[in-house]
Amino acid sequence: MDQKTFWRVQTPQKTRSYVMWGVIGGAFLCLNALISMTVYGALALIDVALVGGLTLGMYFKQSRVCALVLLGLFVVSNGVSAYFVPLGVVEWIMIVVFGYALVCGMLGTFAFQKEWRAYRGKRELPPKE
Repeated sequence: MDQKTFWRVQTPQKTRSYVMWGVIGGAFLCLNALISMTVYGALALIDVALVGGLTLGMYFKQSRVCALVLLGLFVVSNGVSAYFVPLGVVEWIMIVVFGYALVCGMLGTFAFQKEWRAYRGKRELPPKE
């Protein structure tokens, strides 16, 4: 069984939903970067490409590295923007919601990779809960 089949058939729903929360958070960050192109111009395309690529890596390969880099990029960019621009209540709520989604994505990718490595090492399916 390959990784894609393992993801569809054997991965628990909780793990899949955590990864999907991370993908949704990444998609909204990519949309936010597209909207920021009106302010920053073509330079924002770098951010769109970076966030989009990391989101696709988390979606298609359930990559832990992509999830961690995306979360780190989110924390750094929001930390820098909060330092230079005072944020209102709505901005803080959005930061908490998107941060929670990305943390869920990170936890989901780590759980999936742990299960996948256990299966790949023994070549037997994990017991159903």
